[in-house]
Amino acid sequence: MKKLFPPLLVATIFTTFIPFVPSVHAQDGQDPRDNNKCEQNAQTLTSTSGGTYGINPFSKREIRIELRKSDQCQANWVKADVPKGTFLYLKDKDGKTYVGYTTQVNGWNYGDMMNYRTPFSACAKLPDGREVCTSIVGN
Repeated sequence: MKKLFPPLLVATIFTTFIPFVPSVHAQDGQDPRDNNKCEQNAQTLTSTSGGTYGINPFSKREIRIELRKSDQCQANWVKADVPKGTFLYLKDKDGKTYVGYTTQVNGWNYGDMMNYRTPFSACAKLPDGREVCTSIVGN
């Protein structure tokens, strides 16, 4: 009987492996607080104010929109102090929007992440229809 492969070669073929290196890159559309704790090492690239909103008749809060970045996760996202029902998203220089999220509570909310190879502005469309965006920042 003729051997097709010497036993040592077969063992080498089946024991050779490619090392697995876990990725810390962001998955588009994921929450920055849930994915590798991206929010913990993030920085604010730019921010803006959009006036105030009322939580109740006796209390007003400043509307704040921030463009956040994590080098570890290679992602941007919106962080905003806005009223419930605000639509958060990233917008590129051509006006295309990414990773939209409608807030469920009054106060600080996080939009989903998007890979940061594209320059973005962080935007919020408030329940009254107004749009508030930061300046566009490239990475």
